[in-house]
Amino acid sequence: MNKYIFLTLILLSLCMVLPLRAQRARGSAYAREASSIVAKYKKELSRLSTNTVTVADDTTEVPMSPYLYRLIGPGIYYRSVLTDKFHLDYELPGTSVTMMTTGLIDERKLMRSTLDEVLLNTYATHPELFHYYDAQIESENIISASPTAGAKVEDLTSIYNKVTEITDVTDVIDNVEVDLQIKKPNFWSTSGKFSLQFTQNYFSENWYKGGNNNVTLLSNLVLEANYNDQRRVQWDNRLDLRLGFVTATSDSIHRYLTNNDKIDLLSKLGIKAAKNWYYTMSVEGKTQFLPGHKSNDRRTYSKFLAPLDAYVSLGMDWKPKFKNGNTFSLALLPFSYKMRYINDEEEAIHASYNMRDKDFQQDFGSKIELNSKITIVKNFSWRCRFYCFTSYEYVESEMENVFSFQFNKYISSEVYTLWRFDDNRDRKYYDHTLGYFQFKEYFTLGLAYNF
Repeated sequence: MNKYIFLTLILLSLCMVLPLRAQRARGSAYAREASSIVAKYKKELSRLSTNTVTVADDTTEVPMSPYLYRLIGPGIYYRSVLTDKFHLDYELPGTSVTMMTTGLIDERKLMRSTLDEVLLNTYATHPELFHYYDAQIESENIISASPTAGAKVEDLTSIYNKVTEITDVTDVIDNVEVDLQIKKPNFWSTSGKFSLQFTQNYFSENWYKGGNNNVTLLSNLVLEANYNDQRRVQWDNRLDLRLGFVTATSDSIHRYLTNNDKIDLLSKLGIKAAKNWYYTMSVEGKTQFLPGHKSNDRRTYSKFLAPLDAYVSLGMDWKPKFKNGNTFSLALLPFSYKMRYINDEEEAIHASYNMRDKDFQQDFGSKIELNSKITIVKNFSWRCRFYCFTSYEYVESEMENVFSFQFNKYISSEVYTLWRFDDNRDRKYYDHTLGYFQFKEYFTLGLAYNF
């Protein structure tokens, strides 16, 4: 009997000891896990506070993604960031086996881990920037679309009828005055320049070297109106009027002679073909104002509309773009028509232009036109005009250069040169030195106004 009691006590003691030992074993394992968590937590906090958190691959490019909203939104603490960071299985980006998929890095997970690193670093270094947590955002009500938004097409009439019609905009803006003006773009640009220069010389009758008293006056007006729609069409128009006089006591027949007399109207329409090339049609008309005479010669060599030269040409125009208002145009016109008309019976005019016994002459040929305006330095510009027409029997060409210096708004000086070649004139205009080349030059100082 005593034996049975003793065995019973032993068994009871064993039953009590074994659970205690198991509990102690479990307590030790839990303590070790807790110590590991605490140690890792302290380690991560230390790394964040010293800004030593790095990403395994700094060269990884993060593409634009809606996941990036957490970096640009309001300051919010995200629980998922903290949970993922301090999870027992968390590893730095690039070292986790779970971030590998068939041997390649899962870009989405890498991007999320990288963003978590950035947010955690900001949580630790600038906690004052965060005033919300994600639970607050999740508790906000989401505005849902109205059921009527999904109405069928045939039911839209009922929706329209519910909308209040506004007949006067002042009903909804508290009677604020509204001045709404719609203006069409203006593709026209206009400019003009007027200049008036003169010189005067006087010699007393007993001047030891002799000389002629004279007064020279020159006026010039240039008007331009250009259209450019910035896409395909350009239309350039220029009117150049020039008139000058000179007096000389040596001329016993005329009180004055014209030394400059010109009416030149040019119109050129271009349709864009390539980058700086335009299909072009050019129309030009040229004549003069007053009769032209020579010193001590009563004959007239030119008059208004005597002659009148007109050109109509087709071809291509090269117009590169320059800065500072500089312009350049080179037109190659293989199809050109020239008409010359003399509206006068003066024999000298007909003979001068080699049109004896006829008032009208027309020719077909080719033409080149060049027009440019370049600002060399401030207030100093160069304007060049060149054309060359050939009927394949004769050549008519002019090159005009005007160098202008603007002293101020109203004072300027000009150096003007004009070269001309025309082998269709009467033989008496042939010079043994220059041939059919002709040259004119003058220098002026006077008033000028740009508008």
